[in-house]
Amino acid sequence: MTTIVRLAQLAIAAVLATGGSAASAESLTEAQARATIAPWYALFNVADRGDVRAIQEQILTPDYESCSGYLPNECWGRETSIKVVSNFANTIPDMKFDIKEVLIAGDRVIVRGDVTGTPAGDLFGVPHTGKSFRMMALDIQTIKDGKIAKTFHMENWLSAIGQLRAK
Repeated sequence: MTTIVRLAQLAIAAVLATGGSAASAESLTEAQARATIAPWYALFNVADRGDVRAIQEQILTPDYESCSGYLPNECWGRETSIKVVSNFANTIPDMKFDIKEVLIAGDRVIVRGDVTGTPAGDLFGVPHTGKSFRMMALDIQTIKDGKIAKTFHMENWLSAIGQLRAK
């Protein structure tokens, strides 16, 4: 079994474990899913993005939650998301999120992507060296009424830190 297939199975299992039911939820087409998530991922392509606040207010529900999984039940709302995403322009000014795969399970959109960038300064305690990183990210987006209502996301920051520390 390939790593990609196993990750997809784990992501779908997570969707179902978090209360989603592909059988009972209204299913999105791939075109609908991609159209809904495209503005969100464009925000992570720092060089190309527009007004982070305006875009997030258009594409996220007012009660949006972003859950990173670093600490149990760690989720934050739209206002914190606006601040976090806006800060990438300062910390990783050339950040790019490249969508590699999209899977749909009812009202959930599972995205596997590559994130690349070169920190402008120290990052997570790693001194600035001018090195770049590449890491994998997995997201589970819940779509309600054409907007993103919740994001479960996991980025491999440990890999990025290892790359930045490498001699």
